[in-house]
Amino acid sequence: MKHLVPYSRVMSADIIQGPISRRSRIGSVFIHTAGYTGPSGGRSKIAEAEIIGIDDFLEMRDLIITMVKGKPLFTIERSSIEQKILEEVERIRKII
Repeated sequence: MKHLVPYSRVMSADIIQGPISRRSRIGSVFIHTAGYTGPSGGRSKIAEAEIIGIDDFLEMRDLIITMVKGKPLFTIERSSIEQKILEEVERIRKII
């Protein structure tokens, strides 16, 4: 099953490697997001997305964290008119 998680919602990426997977040199990446309540509807430590049993798990976690760094939690898409209005309001504030 595919599960898409927007980068702007990712809060952490954890790796887990048990004794058997350590011997096999594989691990899993668990991605936790802001506001995810889990299947029970309450606060849960269950990851929203999981990448299980991969051999390059450390690189995958680092890639996810690199993609997330510097991304705002909420993004606002503005039309060109809204952007022009915002710029004008900012100019007015500088004058006052």
